Amino acid sequence: MNPTLYLIIAVVLAPLASLNAVEPIASSIALDATFSQIAQPSGFSPEMPKLSDVCMRLFRLDAKSLTAAQMLSAGSDFHITRGVWSYIEDESFIKSVRAKGWEFQGSLGMALIDPSLALRDREDRPIGTNGQSDKPPFRANNANPEYRRLYLERATRMADLGVNSFQRDDPDEGFFDWGKKGRRDAIPDAELLEFHRWARTEIERHAGRKLTFSANCHSDPPFMQVFDYRMTEVRFRTMDGTKEIISPSRIREISLTARKEKKLFVLTGQEDVPAEDYRWIWATSYASGNLYIVPWDQFQNVTLDPVTREPRIPWSKLPRIFIAQEKFADLTGFVRANADVLDGYEEAAVGGYDLQDARFGDEAPMRIESGSGKLSAFLRAKPGDANAPVVIHLVERAQGAPTSLRLPTARFFGKNALKVTLREPLPYDAALHAQAEKDKNYRALIRETTLTTATEGASTLVSVPALNPWGILVVEKLQ
Repeated sequence: MNPTLYLIIAVVLAPLASLNAVEPIASSIALDATFSQIAQPSGFSPEMPKLSDVCMRLFRLDAKSLTAAQMLSAGSDFHITRGVWSYIEDESFIKSVRAKGWEFQGSLGMALIDPSLALRDREDRPIGTNGQSDKPPFRANNANPEYRRLYLERATRMADLGVNSFQRDDPDEGFFDWGKKGRRDAIPDAELLEFHRWARTEIERHAGRKLTFSANCHSDPPFMQVFDYRMTEVRFRTMDGTKEIISPSRIREISLTARKEKKLFVLTGQEDVPAEDYRWIWATSYASGNLYIVPWDQFQNVTLDPVTREPRIPWSKLPRIFIAQEKFADLTGFVRANADVLDGYEEAAVGGYDLQDARFGDEAPMRIESGSGKLSAFLRAKPGDANAPVVIHLVERAQGAPTSLRLPTARFFGKNALKVTLREPLPYDAALHAQAEKDKNYRALIRETTLTTATEGASTLVSVPALNPWGILVVEKLQ
């Protein structure tokens, strides 16, 4: 490898910018349409991540006090299926990952110390990757033939090592960092599109197989058509921590936008917050048809003092985030246990806390009666499959409390009465999780309870116990 090239570390990113939010057309649902008719196919290619995948960063092998064995062990502890956004090019490590049955995703971003390969500003100085710096590492000049040669050389080497997919950080070469500061004009959209299209074509030609490509991209530029899905950060709160900027409705908007593009969002965090925050956003992400990366060996962004607007801790001194297995593995195991009601399922209705579904006009698709007041419901069905179970993800934002759901009976299976089973994760038990990972029997990690139902006119009432924070109702025809 050329000595002027190094692997790039993920850089500071802003909150997820607003894309063109997609709300289904109001009052567009027929009165007699069932949920399996309302749900629409995703349009995903077979190579895309599944909605039951569990992803974790496999960041770097040279991290202090973190060994390859510890990474692999953590992946097993969290029951992952994909090691993602990795800057590791060690053949033996990648083979170990693949031997576990996990997918391995390499990273295409490269940091440069050779200024001859750098993007230049208006004064012909090389543009660095950090703010106004003109010091290495530099932003790359995608039009430079030598940079392209080195970029492709590294990518094809990773493909030969067994990489299944690629993540590209800073696909616009850092316009977020420097574009608004007047240092130069943005790289034209057509040039970025040409570069990423060229790179993907050449990488797949060398590999001789279809690969998937994701991008850390918050907007909707033309070059996104080259990428299969987005893998990007979202923040819980503003940089000074004074305002919450993520919510059930915002995460749903992210999913709706992705489906409009026939793409997927794989979300990740960047804040050192209590485990309860990560538990809630994990559950809501999966409930709305997104994925979320396990917050283990996760990048941490700076926090600004709300008065001085200066970082409380310099970026260079921030530790990475490692969530404890006992605080999170019950939810990762829950995803693995529910593959049968995650994969192939798409949104048919939403309701409850912070969610409105205008498609049904004045007829609420489901009602939450009593409870904490902060229970969100995401109803998902298999498009076009009239006999498949319909599922309702319930995600609690407050202290859990028992509640009652009012469901429109005929929207499920016509005239058939309903059987409702609650699936919820069992409290974390290390021995139980180790055995489930060994046996690949993740259903051993959940509790299934048939819930009490009652018929009231055209509605079915379901009594639901308190949740912490996530449960899935599996609704079937009553035989």
